[in-house]
Amino acid sequence: MMLAAQGSTVTFEEFYRTEYPRLVPMLRALTGDRQRAEDLAQDALWKAQRDWTKISAYDRPGAWVRRVALNASANVRRRERREVAALTRIGAGAHITDDPMAGEAHLWRFVRDLPDQQRWAVALHYVEDRSLADIAAVLGCSEGSVKTHLSRARATLARRLNDLETEQP
Repeated sequence: MMLAAQGSTVTFEEFYRTEYPRLVPMLRALTGDRQRAEDLAQDALWKAQRDWTKISAYDRPGAWVRRVALNASANVRRRERREVAALTRIGAGAHITDDPMAGEAHLWRFVRDLPDQQRWAVALHYVEDRSLADIAAVLGCSEGSVKTHLSRARATLARRLNDLETEQP
């Protein structure tokens, strides 16, 4: 699966129609919130449109837009953590809940707790079904690093899911 046609003259409208429906599920897995995922996808694509002449000349404009969206999701995550910490300090944090994906609540909650690179690699690999080369292009690292991120993520997730099973009666 390609992130965009390399070296082609794709219009922004074609790019948008191809990339938006792919971005939203990945971002939803990372954020646990469909509306937030749609907003992040729209923002990333707006930035691509703003500089489309430059972005369309990239070998992989889809990788660029994913990186922008992933960085934005990390910013949202940091802001939410600060808000939760502040609300907890004043005693209002007890009612804050996560909105995980149905049927896989624990898994995706644990994925969202992983470090950025691991979390992003998992979402790109399992939600978008991206190849190691595609993930490496998005994350700006080598395929070997992607393998390491995925391996560490899998080990952490297996450990956390196992701990969860042993805690339940």
